[in-house]
Amino acid sequence: MVEPSRNPTTPRPLQISGAGGPIDFERIRDLLPALIDSLADAVLVVDRDRVVVAANRRYLEAFGSGSGHVASRKCTDTLRCPEVDAAGGDCPACAVFRLQIPQRFIRTVADKSGTLRRWEATFTPVLDRTQAVSHVVEVWREITERTQLELQLAQSERLAATGILAAGVAHEINNPLASILAGVESLGRWIERREFDAAGVQEAAETVNTLSREIDRCRITTDKLRLLGRSYEATPTWVDLNAAVLDSLSLLRYEMRRRGIEAVEHLDPALPQIWAREAGMRGVCMNLMLNAVQAMDGNGRLEITTRKVADQIVLEVGDTGPGIPPQNIDRIWNPFFTTKGSGQGTGLGLPITNRIVDRHGGRIKVESTPGQGARFIVELPVQGPGGES
Repeated sequence: MVEPSRNPTTPRPLQISGAGGPIDFERIRDLLPALIDSLADAVLVVDRDRVVVAANRRYLEAFGSGSGHVASRKCTDTLRCPEVDAAGGDCPACAVFRLQIPQRFIRTVADKSGTLRRWEATFTPVLDRTQAVSHVVEVWREITERTQLELQLAQSERLAATGILAAGVAHEINNPLASILAGVESLGRWIERREFDAAGVQEAAETVNTLSREIDRCRITTDKLRLLGRSYEATPTWVDLNAAVLDSLSLLRYEMRRRGIEAVEHLDPALPQIWAREAGMRGVCMNLMLNAVQAMDGNGRLEITTRKVADQIVLEVGDTGPGIPPQNIDRIWNPFFTTKGSGQGTGLGLPITNRIVDRHGGRIKVESTPGQGARFIVELPVQGPGGES
């Protein structure tokens, strides 16, 4: 049941005329507890003193104390705020009282059984007659299953991208492997000759250096693939977006050469690192760049730009393809929507990219004129939530 506080304010009964007769707001008020109790989301209401005014059944099931009662208690006694615990800052409800605007967060919080679950929490202000915030309504929606599904879809998209990149990666590895094989055969012949004069030793040393260099080439390529394939839920860190762009370009070089596509880079050398999940940022770069490459049939140009604007960094990925028809501009963000041919895409790249950018506190938009290509613009805070919101 919805738990009222001990001293609720009794509203004045109101009636207005409707098409079907008078509407009895007194009766609607009596129904509200049952209506709120029927919600699948956990709902909590706190007042200016951070005291719980009401909590619905779902909230009590998820976060309630052993006694099952939370009304008239401090909100901090029912659910600890990570912001307060970690940095002594405002909790989201406190921020709503101070800023008078809604707040939204993605949180991993343990329920009362101790099980970690993923929640999407919204904190909405309630204004009194003086337009001051009198209460804050917290709505907690569990998204554990949705998050797991998103991770599975993201993994599917990365596997699809890896399949497309397979020929290029094989090329990048096979070339140094051929050099390594030739070097090993050369060393074998040198040993067979048993000629250990100064010239022979010099030749052997040069061969060993070549082997070391080619092995490094293989390692660098596999490291880039490994970073691209890491879980999007990895711990946030300071990420060099320019490095992510260059690594993605190197993995796409073979596909670009095959299609006759030129890469033009305008990367700000003074671009600051951003607080983010590295695999997520590399996924954003790869998804946008691969999408652009696939949009061009040949003799096209891929243009990548990075720059800093105020406390944000901007990543732009443009192509000279056919552009996006106006009727599809909004649809490209929908999962599984694609205009690519069979085997070229899953329709998940842009929706996943949009989700990753949103969780990092940024935004993504597209500019396109049919016949003149498309340009995707990503704006990300330098010190954002790191993929948590």
